[in-house]
Amino acid sequence: MAQISDTFINSLEFAREKRRSAGSFPVFSLSRLADMLVEDGSSLSWQVTGECDADLKPYLLIEVAGELQLKCQRCLQALAYRLKINSCLQLVPEGAAWPDEDLEDDRIDPIAASDNQSVLALVEDEVLLALPIAPRHQSCELPAYDDGSTLASPFAKLAKLKKH
Repeated sequence: MAQISDTFINSLEFAREKRRSAGSFPVFSLSRLADMLVEDGSSLSWQVTGECDADLKPYLLIEVAGELQLKCQRCLQALAYRLKINSCLQLVPEGAAWPDEDLEDDRIDPIAASDNQSVLALVEDEVLLALPIAPRHQSCELPAYDDGSTLASPFAKLAKLKKH
């Protein structure tokens, strides 16, 4: 299995030759995601497959699976989030016309083809797009101070001012 941090591809060649690359990596390799995570040492599995359709349009199929421990935006504790991504990216060569988004398939996203495409960047982009904006538990407690007391609502202080 390939190390994702060391994997760079010529995206058009990869698609035209119908190559496949796969592996797994620690979640903390995703630097743009680090502040949303709780440290747990988990990993994600990935696979990138190149394809061309009947019209010889090149595509990259991105698959990512695993479980992330996101930070709940209410209580700041770990929130298990199961991730299963299947994305189709249409490669647009330099100088070629971009597909008209109103007429094209919504399940396919166009991206610029690259001679030196980082697979880690592709996977990280897809993971970021798949995550909720503000992950949180269905119900949870407010965070506690070191002394064990819970944080008071900022509106409770306003209510006290109003009574006086």
